[in-house]
Amino acid sequence: MFFLLFWSFWPCRSADLWGALQHVTGLSDAELSLLAEELMELRAPSQRMLWQRKVGPCERGRCASEATLRLIAALGEAKLLPSRLFELFPGDPLYNYWKESDKTPFHSWMDAEEAEESIEALIPEGQPLASGRIQASSFTWKAKALIRQMLGPAVNAPHALGRCLEWDTPHYIIKAFQKLCLRYDVLQYADGRAVKEEMRVYLRGTRVLALDVLHPPTWMPNDYGLVVCFFVLEHVPEPHRAMRGITRLLIPGGFLLLGAPFIDGVHGCPDDFFRYTPHGLRNVAEAAGLEVLMEFAPGDAAAAAGDLIGMKSSYWRTEMEH
Repeated sequence: MFFLLFWSFWPCRSADLWGALQHVTGLSDAELSLLAEELMELRAPSQRMLWQRKVGPCERGRCASEATLRLIAALGEAKLLPSRLFELFPGDPLYNYWKESDKTPFHSWMDAEEAEESIEALIPEGQPLASGRIQASSFTWKAKALIRQMLGPAVNAPHALGRCLEWDTPHYIIKAFQKLCLRYDVLQYADGRAVKEEMRVYLRGTRVLALDVLHPPTWMPNDYGLVVCFFVLEHVPEPHRAMRGITRLLIPGGFLLLGAPFIDGVHGCPDDFFRYTPHGLRNVAEAAGLEVLMEFAPGDAAAAAGDLIGMKSSYWRTEMEH
């Protein structure tokens, strides 16, 4: 007895492609018609003949990725990428979803309540779809677990870390480290040539420091058991010098939570200078005399590339971002 298995190849019909696009994108017939119109309005990409001659025909298993690359190239050549700016504004397709997702009340740290251990609990107001903030939240919980482990029995002592400091607002030190911190201090950048450098101390001992870590004043305190410095070093023109200033804030044995982007859109606050590989950020920290206890470099190539063309966290599973 013989058994024969036949497989017959039938060219994909336009209806099949239409259905496949609906399956992947969730777009309606009317929306796909708009897509078709917009693509037909594009000029033929200048490299199209080169792709056909040199890249060759698609093979099963890589045609979808090759088609996506060519589509991105065509949109880029037509100056239609990135699809959105660094921040979302009215008119952006994601704007309403961003507003709906922003469940964190303004100045969420002012309630002085420690957050439950979840990614969403540490997303600052106004940034619910920012991949970098999701990664910072994940890192903070991992770092807290390590710090508690290293403190050993002392972790049960009241305010085991003593004073804690964070850039701009005390979001992470209140929401994640409240029971470990005695005070929740804030450091605000101040250019001494234009803004008065000072340390304001409030009724319960909270300090607000206005200074430039590139040129730390003699009165800058150095009694912090924990410093949180996220999304700062990319805005500093001399990161090694700044890191030496940040290190001066710490007591011996104190902890620094440091985070900076590797791939991100340009965002001036007031300026934007650098991006960091994991080894680059480690080098900056170790050159200032710090010991690196944990390295966290989340995301993957697809998520990083997507973020550059305007794909916020709503396009990715959380696991892909961290």
